[in-house]
Amino acid sequence: MSVPPIPPPPPSSHREAIGSLPGFPTGAPEDRLTRAREYLRDSHARAESFHRGGAAGLSTCRLLSAATDRLVQGLFSELSAELHAPPGLALVALGSYGRRELSPQSDLDLLLLRGPGVSEASVAPLARAFPTLLWDLKRAVGWSARGPDECVRAADADHTIRTALLDARFLTGDAAVSDVFEAKILPALLAHRADAYIQDKVQELRSRRERFGDSVFLLEPNLKQGDGGLRDLETALWIARVRFRTRGLTGLLQQSILPGSQVTRLKAARDFLLRIRHQLHFLRGRKEDRLTFDLQEELARFLGYQQGPVLPVEAFMRDYYLAANALRQAADALIARCEELRLARKISFLPERRLGAFKVFRGKLTVSDPGLFTREPASILDFFRTAEENGLPLYSWAREQAVQALPALEVARATPAVTAAFKALFARPGTRGERLFELHDAGVLGAVVPEFGRVTAHHQHDLYHVYTVDVHTLFAVRRLYALRAGDLVEQEPELSREMRDLKDPLPLYLGMLLHDAGKGMGGNHSEKGRLLMVALGERLGLSPRQREVAEFLVKDHLVMSHTAQRRDLSDPALIADFARSVGDVEKLTCLYLLTWADISSVGPRMWTGWKAQLLRELYEKARAHLVGSAAPSGETPFERVRFHARWARVLGETRARELGRVLPERYFLGTDPSHATLHARLLACARKRPLAAALRHHPEAGYSELSLVAPDRPGLLSLLTGVLSAHRIDILSARIISTSDGLALDVFDVRPPHGHLLERSRWRMARTDLLRVLMGEVSLEDVLRRRRTGSLLHRHLPPVPPRVTVDNRASRDFTVVDVVTQDRVGLLHAISSALTRAGVQIAVAKVATEAHRAMDSFYITRQGARVEGPGDEAALVGAITAALEALEREGAEIRA
Repeated sequence: MSVPPIPPPPPSSHREAIGSLPGFPTGAPEDRLTRAREYLRDSHARAESFHRGGAAGLSTCRLLSAATDRLVQGLFSELSAELHAPPGLALVALGSYGRRELSPQSDLDLLLLRGPGVSEASVAPLARAFPTLLWDLKRAVGWSARGPDECVRAADADHTIRTALLDARFLTGDAAVSDVFEAKILPALLAHRADAYIQDKVQELRSRRERFGDSVFLLEPNLKQGDGGLRDLETALWIARVRFRTRGLTGLLQQSILPGSQVTRLKAARDFLLRIRHQLHFLRGRKEDRLTFDLQEELARFLGYQQGPVLPVEAFMRDYYLAANALRQAADALIARCEELRLARKISFLPERRLGAFKVFRGKLTVSDPGLFTREPASILDFFRTAEENGLPLYSWAREQAVQALPALEVARATPAVTAAFKALFARPGTRGERLFELHDAGVLGAVVPEFGRVTAHHQHDLYHVYTVDVHTLFAVRRLYALRAGDLVEQEPELSREMRDLKDPLPLYLGMLLHDAGKGMGGNHSEKGRLLMVALGERLGLSPRQREVAEFLVKDHLVMSHTAQRRDLSDPALIADFARSVGDVEKLTCLYLLTWADISSVGPRMWTGWKAQLLRELYEKARAHLVGSAAPSGETPFERVRFHARWARVLGETRARELGRVLPERYFLGTDPSHATLHARLLACARKRPLAAALRHHPEAGYSELSLVAPDRPGLLSLLTGVLSAHRIDILSARIISTSDGLALDVFDVRPPHGHLLERSRWRMARTDLLRVLMGEVSLEDVLRRRRTGSLLHRHLPPVPPRVTVDNRASRDFTVVDVVTQDRVGLLHAISSALTRAGVQIAVAKVATEAHRAMDSFYITRQGARVEGPGDEAALVGAITAALEALEREGAEIRA
């Protein structure tokens, strides 16, 4: 199915429940507040029971509104009589209360409407006492008291007042006064300055969306005010009320403004969001419209989502995003329709222009023959391509015709005409993907490529993946388009050159489109995605080489990122193995470009100078190996020559030979020769003092480099990382070099908790504590206790199940231990301490962090050899797991 379904609402069931509601009990003035509180408590409990019993969201709204009506009517009647209020007054509900769409903690908007001849002074006692009573009941009340003419003036001055009055509903009092308002005032509100009102509401919608994140696909969305929230639909219906003089979704259907299928989908979307909102209000006991991580899990349980290929919370959030996206699209479509009618009066003189089977009508692309899309489904793709080529927006009626023809497109997706039209659109030279999201929102992309359509609105319950799978993927494809078009030459000159030189970008585009398409299928999503790519390649008639490249990219789309961030790139054997697994330069280049687009489209600031540096290093080394220009194994002496020359020039021949003798081979393979002199001086200083240190900044790559030298001893790395973590210094990587004469050179790439470059002040305080710990003046535990504030993350976040694996295939000389767990202060210290207690030595530590998930890798040996054998490997896993559990308990105690 091109557009995934939204869960249908339960059957309407409020009429019987309303019929059993008791009236507000009468009594004396002195017990009025008590009676009102008890009635509120009872009606609230009834509504909650009704809701928890599986009622439709709108049915719960109706029950809450009816109970509130009884309370308000009873209180108003008592106070009116007690205060001798004059005749000619009507109490009117406005806004959501007027529409009978209350949630448990909704505000009550009320208007005391004065009839002709009723003075403001005569109703003042009632106008003060009534809202005060409601406030005493802890209800949030929007209150106004006006005559009909005052309503008109207020509405003319403030479009929000006009909006509230559009939903006016008589509650109690003089019905004749309300009838006059309905007959005379309301029509004037609908007709007066309609265009200006619509423009005000459109601007309000845009400002509100921007204020609340400007995306449906936020990790913790606001389901009332956010993009695709209930307010979007309400705004669209207010605008339609003014423009088309129709009320509600059913009215739009009756006037054929929206097709029946869309109205049904919108009613389902609205009801789903209402059920969620009711549950949030009942859970919190207050107005709560933000769907936070802990509430997402609670809502998934309440709505009955079960464990399957995806987590229950991920299945629930997918349905939420589908519902919210439906509301957003409907709001945008209705607004576009109203705008087109307004502009039609102004630009009707513009001549029409033919563009093949299409024409330009009032500045937008449309179709002359309504049946074209159904008879020739490929023309739907041509329609979008023509709009993109000519920079034209789509006429809303024509777009709707395309959507209605999607069943025909699904049937014809494997025909030569459709596959040719898709490739012409998807890989159009010069495209920037201007219509890509619209193509997807309309369901066209899913109709042609159901392999991609299946991940529409697929949610991943973590902090790293800011967008749903489909949105992330489309952003990534558009980044590749922008690179190809030359839009990013200044920001990414090297990547732009690689992309420009790529002869056939279609396999890269398709690989990007399906790189995450296997998610939610269970098992290895990369392999599942490759099988989907096999099917798509066959259907599109790709050449054998195109299919080879595209399938490789989907299957191995994570390999380059994993290797660059979590493996030792100074290891020639690693580079050779990686290059062999890729196969050739074209696939390597495509994988490099895909990895860049993938990471940089995950969310804001995910692509960093640090990651760019690592990936570029891996790409260049692997490319050199593939084209035959990689350094042979005999180059190591040449590397030593470069270091020796630097040392001899600055320090003298004797010292240069001594350094070459005490430093291990790994140092020369993994160190930039430009650092040779600094390291030599640090090593010399460390013979005279307990710690020698140097801090260098790399602003272009967004990190600082910290070089520390101290007398070597077991557990030294644990001590160093413990102090750094106590000062909230994040470690990106660590290289540990032990000299044969008893010193340790540890090089850390670091960042502060906020920003990129380590502050001198923070480093000075950390250096002081390092010296005191190394000299035995204070214990590491004391420093941690004094400095550390517990977990970095205090609010509820998606869990990261800890995973520890031992890999003896990644390196010929070292065992690699990979740890995935929740990021927190002191993590690297806890793991390195556990490894030290296990009797192993750490040579390299690589740290990668995705939001609140840490992925750390350690190159280790025990007495110079790899740690092998099921028993020893299991002991390592157990030691690290126990350390992680202890760190979590400690954090929980501090938070408590």
